[in-house]
Amino acid sequence: MEYRDIASKTYVEEQIRANPAVIKEKSTERSLAEYFGVSRTTVRKALNDLALEGYLFQNDKNLERQKVFEINMLKMSSFSEEVKKENDVQIKIKVLSNQIIKMPAELRTFFCSNKQLIRIIRQRLLGENPLSYEITYLLSENFKNLDQVDLNNISLYQFLKDHYHLMPSHGREEITYEAATEDKAKYLQVSEGTPIYKVSSYSFDANFQPFEHTDQYLVGNRFRYHLSAKNIFDYREKNK
Repeated sequence: MEYRDIASKTYVEEQIRANPAVIKEKSTERSLAEYFGVSRTTVRKALNDLALEGYLFQNDKNLERQKVFEINMLKMSSFSEEVKKENDVQIKIKVLSNQIIKMPAELRTFFCSNKQLIRIIRQRLLGENPLSYEITYLLSENFKNLDQVDLNNISLYQFLKDHYHLMPSHGREEITYEAATEDKAKYLQVSEGTPIYKVSSYSFDANFQPFEHTDQYLVGNRFRYHLSAKNIFDYREKNK
């Protein structure tokens, strides 16, 4: 996409954020393109990005009240720590499931094993409002009896450090988006089909052994991920 196309798309997004009602007034791509003086392709890309952010799934009166949380990538800190760091908020952690399962075929390569895993499914909430729905996998042989522990309102990383003396050292994250399926829509309290973030993390210990894999699902307009130069420096220093 050329610079002028990016500038046009940004202009359309800013205008829609300022006046979301225009979506209802100009109900087709063609009419929106004519209204903003841009191509239908530009309108389509702008609408796709806004849908990911959640603007097209909120009531107009609520748009300005949505709080956006900043999340730094490549930092081996917990999700709750990242959210709390610059926001005076109280995050609740609700455990939906904590059990031992067979190794899923898609995780054999990462864990380099076919042994059993502990699968922990959690929901994070701000008050009564859900922030995330996440599924974490750990090798059960490394964390004996973890499936019997009540992990409600407990930082998993901190618990593993305190009780198993193990912590992730480094890792990678992949951010994509998808349409919310029935289970994810239920726990994120959005309509089925709503675009949501999927953040897949793969972490390793100090010996470069697989430590943990998590798939985390987030409503797009509540979070903004960014990667700063300091994050990159810290990551490189840690992995020299």
